[in-house]
Amino acid sequence: MRDDTHPEATVGVAVPPGHRCRLSEELEGVLRLAEGSTVTGRVLVDHLATRGHALLAFFLALPFLQPVPLPGVSTPVGGAIVLLGALMALDRPPWLPKRWLDRELSSVWVVRIIRSGQRLLQRAERFIKPRGLWFHRHRWARVITGTVIAVSGLQLALPLPIIFTNTLPAMVIAITSVAMLEEDALLAVIGDMLFLAALVVFAAIAVLPFVGLHILL
Repeated sequence: MRDDTHPEATVGVAVPPGHRCRLSEELEGVLRLAEGSTVTGRVLVDHLATRGHALLAFFLALPFLQPVPLPGVSTPVGGAIVLLGALMALDRPPWLPKRWLDRELSSVWVVRIIRSGQRLLQRAERFIKPRGLWFHRHRWARVITGTVIAVSGLQLALPLPIIFTNTLPAMVIAITSVAMLEEDALLAVIGDMLFLAALVVFAAIAVLPFVGLHILL
């Protein structure tokens, strides 16, 4: 099942038939929704879900693309990303719990997140383009992408007060999501390599305490 596509295209960029408009343009719609003092999660999800699980996961990962860990925030957000990734892998529609959807968010906070995401994308979009479309249109593409996002969400949810332990899985989620949305197989490979690196890092974090205890004994 594939999400509805948009006919828009960025000027000067060759866009294959059925390709969606650029992600930075989609984020402009979120800014228009955040014109009041607050905005509910439901309004944002209803807008973002038109592009599916990947756009929602990208939006949720944005606050963590910085080195300082946010343990109190990362756990529920990581849990939401796990759910989105699992639903993507199972080819089910995006869904989040009602109490999260009804929560009011500060528009200032939402705008700050979107602006930072747009700045990143505007620098990166000159290098991102649809390529390797066979990969993204393969029947296993959503399963692989959803699994990577779900596992990275689980890593993000771990309450670890260690620098970059939020940043690394958030980067994997953001890169993998953008790769799917922009249908860029090269970017997907970069995301997968970073995902493998994250697995090694988190495995090392899990093992180190036992190694230290063994040395002490």
